[in-house]
Amino acid sequence: MLNFLMQVAPVLFQALSTIPHLSQISFIGLDGLLFSYYYTDEYQISAVYSNSSIKLTNASSEWYTQPVNRDTGKLYGEPINTHPITTLNTSWFQEALNSTNGCASTGTGWKNDQDLLFLNTAGIDGKGVVSLGFLAKSLTDFFSGMDYHGGKLYLETKDGKSLSDQLRTNIPNTRLVLFGDSVSFELLDPINGSQIGDVGNVTCNPNEYGTFTGSMLNIWNTKYMIYCSPIDIVGVQSVYVLALPQKGLESFVTSNINVAFILVILMVGGMVLSLVAFVVFIGRVARREMCLCAALIRQMEATQQAERKSLNKSLAFASASHDIRASLAGITGLIDMCYDQVAPGSDLETNLKQMEENTKDLLGILNSILDVSKIEAGKMQLEEEEFDLAQLLEDVVDFYHPVGMKKGLDVVLDPCDGSLSKFSKVKGDRTKVKQILCNLLNNAVKFTSEGHVVVRAWAKKRDSDNPIFSSNRNSPLHCVPCLFFKKDEAENGQVSINTIQENLNCVEFIFEVDDTGKGIQKEKQNSVFENYVQVRETSTDHTQEGTGLGLGIVQSLVRLMSGEIGIVNKEIGEKGTCFRFNIFLATCENDSTNINAREDDIESNSGYISSDSLQHSAGPSTRAITNPKHETSHVVIFIQSETRQRILQKFMETLGVKVTSVKEWEHLPNTLRRVKHKMNLSFSSRSDSSSRSVSRALSPNNSKNVPLSALDGTDQIPPPRTNLKKNSPNFVLLVIDTSGGPFRELSRAVAEFKRDLHNTSCRVIWIDKPGAHSNIHSKGLDKDKMPSSDSIISKPFHGSRLYHVIMLLPEFGGTFHGTSASPGKGKQNTECQGSEKSYGRGKESLVVQKGVEIEEQGCSEAKPLGGKRILVAEDNVVLRKVAVANVSGLGAMVESCENGKQALELVCKGLSDQTRKLDGAAAAAAAATTGSNLLPFDYVLMDCEMPVMDGFEATRRIREEERYYGLHIPIIALTAHTNGEEANRMMKAGMDYHLAKPLKRELLMEAILYIHNSRSM
Repeated sequence: MLNFLMQVAPVLFQALSTIPHLSQISFIGLDGLLFSYYYTDEYQISAVYSNSSIKLTNASSEWYTQPVNRDTGKLYGEPINTHPITTLNTSWFQEALNSTNGCASTGTGWKNDQDLLFLNTAGIDGKGVVSLGFLAKSLTDFFSGMDYHGGKLYLETKDGKSLSDQLRTNIPNTRLVLFGDSVSFELLDPINGSQIGDVGNVTCNPNEYGTFTGSMLNIWNTKYMIYCSPIDIVGVQSVYVLALPQKGLESFVTSNINVAFILVILMVGGMVLSLVAFVVFIGRVARREMCLCAALIRQMEATQQAERKSLNKSLAFASASHDIRASLAGITGLIDMCYDQVAPGSDLETNLKQMEENTKDLLGILNSILDVSKIEAGKMQLEEEEFDLAQLLEDVVDFYHPVGMKKGLDVVLDPCDGSLSKFSKVKGDRTKVKQILCNLLNNAVKFTSEGHVVVRAWAKKRDSDNPIFSSNRNSPLHCVPCLFFKKDEAENGQVSINTIQENLNCVEFIFEVDDTGKGIQKEKQNSVFENYVQVRETSTDHTQEGTGLGLGIVQSLVRLMSGEIGIVNKEIGEKGTCFRFNIFLATCENDSTNINAREDDIESNSGYISSDSLQHSAGPSTRAITNPKHETSHVVIFIQSETRQRILQKFMETLGVKVTSVKEWEHLPNTLRRVKHKMNLSFSSRSDSSSRSVSRALSPNNSKNVPLSALDGTDQIPPPRTNLKKNSPNFVLLVIDTSGGPFRELSRAVAEFKRDLHNTSCRVIWIDKPGAHSNIHSKGLDKDKMPSSDSIISKPFHGSRLYHVIMLLPEFGGTFHGTSASPGKGKQNTECQGSEKSYGRGKESLVVQKGVEIEEQGCSEAKPLGGKRILVAEDNVVLRKVAVANVSGLGAMVESCENGKQALELVCKGLSDQTRKLDGAAAAAAAATTGSNLLPFDYVLMDCEMPVMDGFEATRRIREEERYYGLHIPIIALTAHTNGEEANRMMKAGMDYHLAKPLKRELLMEAILYIHNSRSM
């Protein structure tokens, strides 16, 4: 029994739990074992088992029942001894053992001997049988719930078991009798139920056609259509009989035919209505389609007309823009000519300046509109060139610094962490970057009435593992070009963006322009980047100038460089607006120039450092601050601008320099005394005579005409012995703004600090106003009276001037030559004497003499182009007049013409005339030695846009003509367009240089110098 429970019982329980409608399952073995699971109710399972042999009589066997756990199938509780629940039928047992397919039969269940079961029994390897019992009541309940519309259903098994009583659908007082393959009905007495007759004999076999037909029987005066057919119920052969009353069927059909007729009428009506609606709908759709086609045709015609108008407008706009530029250039040239003829300071000069400013404004508006047109057309391209980004940023800030000073603003360049200086040499579009910075800085200065404008910049080296770069292809910036350009241009722009960011030398540069103006309301911040939109405080506020295109162009240019621009939220209570944008540029290798290239300008006696002297000297090498050495320095800063002073202090402290800042000039003496006291110097060796001499020097009556070197105390006071405390500063740098207080008081405080200062070097940097309005010059003090260790730096104090001052510190390689040198010693005068005028940049200038090549000298003559012949080809009368006047003013002989064809004829005629003067071998020798003597013109100034023949075609014809003579005439293009696309076109045509209209003398001389240097290389 135990082995059985371990092996067979779980399988039986699993079958009982999973097979639908199974009410009991039994195993009967040949060895006398009987075990069965069965449902006692819907939720309770019990087991019955016996160890009697099936071959023995069941009377002597003992049966046991025991409850079963519904979840596990295990028996629990005490077994109950009971008599055999039912008598086993050995016939189906033997049939199941002997048959390979098992057998099906009917029987009763363990729960109740009245419950009829459909039994399916199968043998198991001759060891026993398994019997599955399905409750017949499940089947009869299903059929009982059906509606037969007055009909009756009978179910009978072939072995004589009737299910009709359970169906409760019998005809009253009748009983179905099954014999063979036919059925009949017995009529029963309503009182005692005895048989009083029978009706009919209906076959259950199909006819010769294989179909079952019904038979009409009259039962209790009611006609029934009887249908009989065999049926297999879980293997048990049975028959079913369906008796349909004739009247009931007729009434059913009659009652339903009216409904069916109504439904048919509704269906036909619906179809008619649907057909009509469909025809109407098709008609309207066709009419609408025709209207749409007509509208589409009109729209296409309108679109084509609009495209033609747009094309014509673009062509007209391009032509008009050229004419406008030419007119503005002519006005500017005439104004420049008038400057030489008016008295300085007169009302006419003031009017000319105002006219020049208005002309520049008109040209700026025109350029903005052209930029917007290019951006919308997707033709804005980036030019790539190497440039110094840090120097460019400094130049832009320096340009707007005087503008801010006139309004009482301080325009400050914040170096932040100094990272920009490490990656200052970059490749990119210098003009576009400058345009972005100038636009933002111009707006900041224009809309700020008080306070300051701070420009910040720092660099972030690309990290290959940075998720920002790795996910850039899936970022929203990936589709940014599609919003602004056409499909092809957008794809090309995206390729260029990916190329830039995938470059290993790509660096992200972040810029901020922060002002203290009125600010922009938060709800209007998103609209400031839209074209033709200006943010005004009120609808009647028309005080703001401009077209509203600036920020829209800036955003497009920033996105063209794969960056983004936005407004940074400020802290509560802070005034102004802070714009932040980032761009990606490829860096170049740092230039290996001498880091002390301009150091002599600082360390020379009474050195004066201006913005111009440092403009071309502060390369990346001079800016790149290396790690400080172990020398200890102390910097004292007194700057009038609190913002600039705070920025300088923070930057120097990040470099590891000890900084003390002074807020008010009255606090400067006390601050210097505290610094001096901390140095722990001994003043005991100072003599009485020295004290008296110094006291006389510092007295108010004598200090006026005493040079600053006497105030320094280094010429007359012998150095005493000092005991320098460990880790005390051995170099002190004083950075003092002369505008922060009375200069005499500031210099006296510095002199007091430097007295008795020994074993510690001290240097003073005076921050002064540029030019003749400086505070030092206004006090009547000559630079020669300053101590040799002092230097003057012109404002603004940032950028290259700041880096040069920092590099004076010993920590960064600075040297100090002592304090005993006399003022003015070793000073070199680099200024040109006399009234000669020089042209060019820096110390390079041009000198052109008659019959002599161009040379570079320190000074120049008043007529640098004397003896030179220059041809001017210009169709605009005013611009031709301006060009001729400027070239004649430089001493050259000028010949002019109106178009390219005339210029070509003049050049060809000149070449032929020159060659006729020389014959045969002499001509060849002259061409080989002094080829310039054969040139009909030394230079040709060629306008690009001219009637009859433009400058490009004329230049190509001239170059073809020159091949026969082996010569090359320098041709300088004159154009109103100076962008990269036009420049490339000029170079391809064979022009040597290009200048923007109107022609200016200085730029012309620079072009001639460039051509001369290029030919001499």
